[in-house]
Amino acid sequence: MENLMPIGEFAAASRLSQKALRLYGENGLLTPAWVDPESGYRYYRLEQLHTTALIAPLRRAGMPLAEIRSFLRDPSPERLEAYELGLADELAERRQVLRHVKRILKEEPMYDVLTRQSAEQPYVSRAQHVLVPALESFIVDTFRELGRDAAGEPGFVLYHGPVNNEEDGPVEVCVPSPAGDKRLSAGEVAFTEIRGEQCQFPQILGAYEAVYRWAKERGREASGPAREIYLRGPGPDEQLQIAVPLA
Repeated sequence: MENLMPIGEFAAASRLSQKALRLYGENGLLTPAWVDPESGYRYYRLEQLHTTALIAPLRRAGMPLAEIRSFLRDPSPERLEAYELGLADELAERRQVLRHVKRILKEEPMYDVLTRQSAEQPYVSRAQHVLVPALESFIVDTFRELGRDAAGEPGFVLYHGPVNNEEDGPVEVCVPSPAGDKRLSAGEVAFTEIRGEQCQFPQILGAYEAVYRWAKERGREASGPAREIYLRGPGPDEQLQIAVPLA
């Protein structure tokens, strides 16, 4: 028990609450030096104050507990710089989303929604669960693997579930092929065409809303998953059709 500080004294010295210390202990960030087996009372070493001096500001910076635990195993300025760069990217993305919302509030973008009859289309594909940050690279890589450039028709992507920063589809990347083992059903589709920044998340959500709203206002229902038809891209000169099959 020599040189051990009871949790109350350690909390006062570290400027952390006892509740926070218990939370950090449960998550493997700051394990007590000794726990009384009868009372469950926790004790800490004086040297552990150095660890709390790292944890507190990292939490203030928004670092998740799991990431702090990993950082404490090998703390270095380089790892902090990498985390800081990630924060800058995240902040830039959040600002982009907020600018998009501001544009929605100021004026609603106009999309021309048209319909056409599509013939049955055989295709090859690969499906995967993927979040928005990894979506473009998955589409680009899969188009290349499936030979999209040699296909006579544009490649397309089917979304079998929502895709954002929390939900991951799944997403099916498809390339038309006469020898394909899958079939896209013939029928009527409603679609709108977008290009450039309109193809980026979250701006692309406006095109989806426009097509689904058009269908609903006319008493039409979707008969399958929405698809993105890549007339050009992915890339800076991207050009897509957002298409929804109609019942």
